[in-house]
Amino acid sequence: MGKKQPVGVEIFDKIADRYDSISKTLSLGIISRWQRELIKGLENLGVTLDLACGTGEIAALVKEKAKTVIGLDYSLSMLKVARRKLPELPFVRGDALNLPFKDSSFDTVLVSLSLRHFGNTEKALAEIRRVLKRGGTVRILEVSIPQNPVLRKTFVGFLKYVLLPMGKIRSKEDVTHHLFETIVNFPHYEELIKLALKKGFREGHFKPLFFGMATVYELLG
Repeated sequence: MGKKQPVGVEIFDKIADRYDSISKTLSLGIISRWQRELIKGLENLGVTLDLACGTGEIAALVKEKAKTVIGLDYSLSMLKVARRKLPELPFVRGDALNLPFKDSSFDTVLVSLSLRHFGNTEKALAEIRRVLKRGGTVRILEVSIPQNPVLRKTFVGFLKYVLLPMGKIRSKEDVTHHLFETIVNFPHYEELIKLALKKGFREGHFKPLFFGMATVYELLG
């Protein structure tokens, strides 16, 4: 693709073989529950895009519910792991801000713990809306900041001084600054819904998980 990879992609390239275990460590083992919440209630997904698919965890969860699942990621190292785990599924390299698909290609788009890494949330939402069929569904799982002031202060401190340094030790890469900044600066809750409506989605809802440490968003095209 010629251009320099975003810092997030460089990090994931380096930790791809250990990503699943690292993510479970950083989420204190509850990431699997969050992922199940992401797809809860979804049936007959049709043609589905697992956007920023990483190692294929979400694709594995929905492959029996969808007509077709296509995984897309910018990281070749992560795609290599996904292809090894799920050789029966198509995985392609691509940029979330310039998706290599025609308009109205997908019935369902799933984004797990990745939207905050794309660098331009508005543009990413616009691209997702472009490739989504009319009447289609988007589900997004993201780490979030609790809305309760006490929990918010506690969680941000926990992120900064406990979880993220622990992630640095587990990954042997300096991910602390990148991960902390993307979580804190992400447009959480109503802000993300407002951006989605601005980009052409008909409606949107969100459901906080685990006291607001994570949130599932649903957007309708």
